[in-house]
Amino acid sequence: MLTTTRTLLLLCSLLSTVGLLAQGSIRGTVTSEDNEPLIGVSVVQVGTTNGIVTDLDGNYSLNLVDGSKTVRFSYTGFAPQEIEVGSQTVIDVVLGGNSALLDEIVVIGYGTERKRDVLGSIASVDEEQITQTTPVNAFDAIQGRLSGVQISTNGGPGAGSEIRIRGTSTFGGGVEPLYVVDGQQLDNIDNLNPNDIASIEVLKDGASAAIYGSKSANGVVIITTKGGTSGKTTLEINHSTGISDVSSLIPISNTRQRVLFEQQRSGGIGTGTDRDSLSARFQQEVDIQDLILQTGVRNQSGISLSGGGENSRFYWNTGYLTEDGVVLNSGYNRINTSLKVDFDLSRVISAGTRINASYEKQNGLNENTVFRQLSERPAYLPVRDGNGDLFPTVFGRQNPLGEALETTADDRNFRSTLFSYIEFKILPELAFRSTLGINYRQRKRNDFEPTIVRNIGQPPTGRERQDLDYDIQNENYLTYTKKFGDHNVSALLGMQTQRWTSEYSELRAVSFASDLIRTFNNVAELNTGATRTLKDGHSLLSYFSRLSYNYKGKYLLAGTLRRDGSSRFGTDQPYGNFPSVSLGWRISAEPFMDGMRGTVSDLKLRASYAVTGNERIGNYDAQFLYTPGFIYNGVNGVAPTQLSNPDLGWENTEQVNFGLDLELLEGRFTATADYYVKTTDRLLYEVPLPEETGFSSARQNIGSVENKGIELTLGGTPLKVGDFRWYTSFNIATNENEVLLLADPDGFQDDEFIIQVGESIGNIYGFINTGIFPYDESNAFTADGTRLTPNFDGDGSFTNYTLNGQVYQGEVNQLRAAGRVLGGGDVIWKDLNGDFTIDNTNDRSVIGNGLPKFFGGFFNEFTYRNLSFSFLFDYNFGNDIYRNYDDRRNTATSFGATPHPDRIDGAWLQPGDEVEYPSLDRRRSQNRIGLDSYYLSEGDYIKLRNIRFNYNLPTTITNRLGWLDGLSVNLSINSPITWTNYEGYNPELGSRGSALQPGIDNLRYPNKTEYIFGIKVRL
Repeated sequence: MLTTTRTLLLLCSLLSTVGLLAQGSIRGTVTSEDNEPLIGVSVVQVGTTNGIVTDLDGNYSLNLVDGSKTVRFSYTGFAPQEIEVGSQTVIDVVLGGNSALLDEIVVIGYGTERKRDVLGSIASVDEEQITQTTPVNAFDAIQGRLSGVQISTNGGPGAGSEIRIRGTSTFGGGVEPLYVVDGQQLDNIDNLNPNDIASIEVLKDGASAAIYGSKSANGVVIITTKGGTSGKTTLEINHSTGISDVSSLIPISNTRQRVLFEQQRSGGIGTGTDRDSLSARFQQEVDIQDLILQTGVRNQSGISLSGGGENSRFYWNTGYLTEDGVVLNSGYNRINTSLKVDFDLSRVISAGTRINASYEKQNGLNENTVFRQLSERPAYLPVRDGNGDLFPTVFGRQNPLGEALETTADDRNFRSTLFSYIEFKILPELAFRSTLGINYRQRKRNDFEPTIVRNIGQPPTGRERQDLDYDIQNENYLTYTKKFGDHNVSALLGMQTQRWTSEYSELRAVSFASDLIRTFNNVAELNTGATRTLKDGHSLLSYFSRLSYNYKGKYLLAGTLRRDGSSRFGTDQPYGNFPSVSLGWRISAEPFMDGMRGTVSDLKLRASYAVTGNERIGNYDAQFLYTPGFIYNGVNGVAPTQLSNPDLGWENTEQVNFGLDLELLEGRFTATADYYVKTTDRLLYEVPLPEETGFSSARQNIGSVENKGIELTLGGTPLKVGDFRWYTSFNIATNENEVLLLADPDGFQDDEFIIQVGESIGNIYGFINTGIFPYDESNAFTADGTRLTPNFDGDGSFTNYTLNGQVYQGEVNQLRAAGRVLGGGDVIWKDLNGDFTIDNTNDRSVIGNGLPKFFGGFFNEFTYRNLSFSFLFDYNFGNDIYRNYDDRRNTATSFGATPHPDRIDGAWLQPGDEVEYPSLDRRRSQNRIGLDSYYLSEGDYIKLRNIRFNYNLPTTITNRLGWLDGLSVNLSINSPITWTNYEGYNPELGSRGSALQPGIDNLRYPNKTEYIFGIKVRL
């Protein structure tokens, strides 16, 4: 009996212990909203480490432990749920999609894709991110935000920007990406109103872009504009006003320095003062920069209306922008209007159209003339006479104020686009879509130079140019999407035709009768040789297809194939084939990741290979051409000017991409990394021909260039406490460029640049400046090029040379340049071949490179209830800038050109001077033999691109008012601080379409800081 009692007590004790550890158990099945079982769902008892994941059928069984009776169900891409267990033992859960994760959609070629299933390297920004910088154009919105995407400005108001995606991979076949706006392919989007944009996707890797084949070698930028939604009609009004000032000035010599220069340019020493102390000439000093710079003002307004009914949706927007630049007579005006309408005509037919029209007027100025005259003009020269009239050209120096105020350089554009589609749902999984796009542009440019900016005795002159461009695009394609259990398949098959036509006319005058009337009815003499009209065009025929497959979202595969035929190429090679293949593996969905799924929400590896094409050359570069205008025996005729090349074909770019997408803590932190190798061969560029042919060059497919690099983007929400949230993101990209093959193994020169096999595009080619000889005797070297040290006695007389502290009695060699022996006050040029003669052939080398090594951005946003504060940095490192404007003014021989102030004050004057600059003596041609490494500067910078404060009126107030849906106000500053050692106006230099010439500064439009106030009202 005692034994039995002890046994029962022991059993009760064990049961009690188990009861304390296991507070019951639950089981069940987790499915999606479409009743599909979800594998690997994390099931965790809240407040403990007790958890499990669902099996292949979505089933789970969890023994509860002491603690919370709440269980959390979470799965990547789905909204998590927390359920109170209570007395339940069976809990079946249906997880709904998380719109921020599962349904986050990105636009790809001819369709959309869930972001988590994307296999290519695609970077995107949404509407909220676009508006944060109050942009003038689409590129302002993405600067510094996307890894591997580099944006650079090209000038003043309305000048547009340049975009480079993964480096420069062509010589002359166009460097811009392809733009696709709501399905319509465009070459330029400068006129697009940023307030119309809903999202921007940049297709960086070849596999993502290959579906566009013919123009996708430089990447693809896909823009989706805003559309209407069914329901209440919404009226939105927005306005912003910006005030801007120049961020930095360039050094310009004053009157004292100018006088000193005049005294030294003929070999004298000078004092910087004039013997006639009362001379009016030297009693005045004009600050040209202050006179031509002003406070810029920008006003940007918009009104939009959107809504829709049960079977229709619409969006209409009109915007007006007016901007006065920080330089006199520079400005930009634009008016846009757009209408987007979509209809569901029946259950199986839908249709829509988008119409956009814009008018732009850019008041430009001749940057080269204005800023060059500004930097070189003698400070004592007046800009106005005693009567207040503008001073004429003197000493060959145009009046910069007159150039800015009186010249005309208007650029007016009227553009319109029409894009329509109709779609038939043949089957629930099969659809056919047909599109028609028309793009029209009329451009008129007027230039006029009045008498005040012409040399004395020269009449006013001018020209008028008109461009008319229009193209038509038609696409017809089938899309198929089907789910077979755990298998998902989609397919695309279509064709496209495109045709472009361009017309050009130019009127040029030798002289106008007067300055008063600036139209061609006032022309005194027409320049008949330069007056002309042109017309050309080209067309494309394309076939494209895509097939994609994924198994349970775990294993993903996609492939595309496009075939393009272009009229620009030779008769033997008009067509090109552009395939791609992409693979993806979602590691996080594997069973061995079950224990980490609470931390690693998503982990995907990607790989892709693709071939893309480029056909951006002249329309008739492959044909034998005759050109009129040749006179023979007094008769106007034609003559051959270009050889044909029937083998001219596509420039091809092969790209391999490896990527990783990582998501932690259910999307709280994200990381994306890519490594790419991008090789372009069959380069399209002008190959020099022997003079015996009678032609200078011919377009051929020769050469190869490689770009490779790493891109990294990190983002996340480090802090989220109550109503406070901190979001941060960082991106960085590297790029390494190398020329692999050229027609000439020795390479070729392109102005200041040299292109060589094994080297990078952008190499600046010149002479190496190692200092200034203090004495004539300082120019002394041993046979192997070691420089000797001259010695002098107490009277300053030369005694001997020493080498390493020992008296040298051997042969003394001296450097020569421009046919002269170098002496005191001359530049010490580096003698590369050791012959002691500095010449173009043997002594020039690569002194710098205009392409950056790495660049990126850093963004932070802090929000608390209805307040937000954000700032964005972007940076650029590793490139060089050649200050051509400094070289030009410092080495000019004309009396009217004034050097840099440091060049004057720091010039060599007499034997023994240890200085930075050579003698100012204009007769010393040996000091201006070519590009000088002294004028090379680092182009590195870190820029605080934008600071923004935003306040949204609380919904409690708007709901109480009834008629107001929302109101927000913001204050922002664009480009308040730039950290750089570059002394020019702006270290951000676009190449203006020249792929081979990055980093040459002839003085561009100044950088500015802008202060903006904005308001948005939604009714």
